[in-house]
Amino acid sequence: MNLAYNKLGDRNQPHFSPALWSYMKRIIYRLTRVLISVFVVITTAAYSDAQEPPNALNPEYEKMVQLLGDSSFQIRERAQKDLTKIGLSARRELASGLRSPDPEIRSRSRRIYVDLMYEDFEQKLQRFIDDVDGNLEHDLPGWDLYQKKIGTSEAERKFFASMVRSEASLLRSIETRKGLVELLQERVKRLQPYGNYTPTGPTIPQVQSIATVMLGASQLSIAERETLVSPVYNLLNYSQIKSQIIDKPDSDVGKRMTREWAALATKSRNKTLGLMLILNYGFGETGIKVARELLNNTTSYSTSEQYAAICAARFGGAEEIELLQPLLTQKTLVHSWSTPQAGGKLIKTQLRDTVLIMLLHLTKQNPKDYGYRFSRPSPIFVYEVYSCGFAEDDNREKAHQKWTSWWNENGKQWLEDNKKPEVSDDLNK
Repeated sequence: MNLAYNKLGDRNQPHFSPALWSYMKRIIYRLTRVLISVFVVITTAAYSDAQEPPNALNPEYEKMVQLLGDSSFQIRERAQKDLTKIGLSARRELASGLRSPDPEIRSRSRRIYVDLMYEDFEQKLQRFIDDVDGNLEHDLPGWDLYQKKIGTSEAERKFFASMVRSEASLLRSIETRKGLVELLQERVKRLQPYGNYTPTGPTIPQVQSIATVMLGASQLSIAERETLVSPVYNLLNYSQIKSQIIDKPDSDVGKRMTREWAALATKSRNKTLGLMLILNYGFGETGIKVARELLNNTTSYSTSEQYAAICAARFGGAEEIELLQPLLTQKTLVHSWSTPQAGGKLIKTQLRDTVLIMLLHLTKQNPKDYGYRFSRPSPIFVYEVYSCGFAEDDNREKAHQKWTSWWNENGKQWLEDNKKPEVSDDLNK
């Protein structure tokens, strides 16, 4: 433990390091949340049971509760064990024990009550998971929204049950929508790994917690959702979170919700973050769909169109060439950098430069043949986005002229040779 000591009179008092103090505050915060939950459960139960008439109490169970304060440790232990076996049938008597003047009875009643309530909660969740046909009524918070957006299969129910375990309070707020924007903002802030360091490293949030935030955000308007796009991107792009999702099958609920969030984020002001999630996770079908929507309907050009072009080239084929060709006139500067290889000159990447190198990728040509001296292949972006530029405008113009010549001479035949074969209706039957 990293401690420093401050001299105060004749006494040495420990002073915790900032990192350790931050860690301790987070532990205290979590314990406080648990204690508050327990207090609410117990207080609610005690109040409810207090409304029951006196003759509702079972004399035998009452006696067992009183034995929780016996002078004999063995008798106290046996009474606690017996009451635990009886279960929630003795909840009224246990609630009465919570109000006992004997601190031992209060303490043991509380311990039994909490354990029983937790066990009952888990049993309810298991009944919910097993009810694949939906024959039973379930009052789990957020379930109506979840089943409409995600589904009701056993796997989908299991994932939702884990969301309830992690974020029951937030799911309830999603149902009521009262102050939802602020609650989601606060929750996603607390989930950030970089803001939750412990002596052993950052605290990695559960995928189910992030999924709850994404589910809640789907209920917001585009304007309300804007403040969540960047922090949710930071969460999903964090390597230790991404590794929990990316290798799962496409049918995995967490992966599906991440894919849907990425598509949703492409409709925000900072659509680049949604496109980068699509590329980082390899959501091919979504990438093609989003790229076509953006590039067919854009009226202004920026880095977003650059990443849309990359999605088209990485996930598409010959049919995407006609989608990209019109962007060859766009001279918007999307990146600039320098390297000793450029002899002190600034390497500038225009949108049309990125589009051209993507076209070369689709037509299986070597960028070096077109003067791309600094291009660096990338498994995610096809070529690293910063490396698709030119240090001299003359070389840029020569590259684009060469493509125009090549396309005029070979384009029609290339498209004919590389178009997808048509599938007859007989093969679909």
